[in-house]
Amino acid sequence: MEYLAVAAFGILGVFVLAGIYRRDRAKLRALRGAVFAPAYPLFESYRVTQDSVDFPELRGRYRGHDFHVDALVDMVTFRKLPSLWLRVSLLAPVPYRGTLDIMVRSQNVEFYSPANELDHAIQPPAGWPAGTIVKTDNPDAMPPAALVDPHMSFFAAPKAKEILITPKGVRLVYQTDQGTRAEYLVLRSANFAAPQVTAEVMADLLDRAIALYQDLAGRSAS
Repeated sequence: MEYLAVAAFGILGVFVLAGIYRRDRAKLRALRGAVFAPAYPLFESYRVTQDSVDFPELRGRYRGHDFHVDALVDMVTFRKLPSLWLRVSLLAPVPYRGTLDIMVRSQNVEFYSPANELDHAIQPPAGWPAGTIVKTDNPDAMPPAALVDPHMSFFAAPKAKEILITPKGVRLVYQTDQGTRAEYLVLRSANFAAPQVTAEVMADLLDRAIALYQDLAGRSAS
């Protein structure tokens, strides 16, 4: 009888732990799923999709332009707190066949960037931030630096990370949050205290992407 009681208690404990696990997963999914919620009113229309407890993706229309927005957890950089990177991509043809990637404060572990796939490193023009890395797949067909110059003010924000221009659109990458120190040091988990993207931050990135795109689309590649 004592054995049966111990076994029953063990089975009960398993069910309790399973219930706690499901509850915590549901809370995490809901928390991450609402990461873009404050910015929903900005969009003329939008659709949000989420896979399990991952951060969701948003596809929406803003000021007549199609956007794809997602958030990625970065735990790659050794001895640094996890980062939550916001990628805001305007989806529209750009009249240049080459891809241009501009990145600041690089750690050489930016898995979310195509920079490592671009073969040609370009010397940054004078006046661009110190340490800027500029890469392209085609130096003869990339957008001219003169068109990008007015938009380098994006990098004045310490959280600004990358400008990407491709024939299919433009993308801005921005650090929207950093992991909580205690949980990362003890549990090595990427939990974020305030992961929601404010409407102000989202609007600024959307507007910057549109301004960049309009300058690029205003001229044809030579």
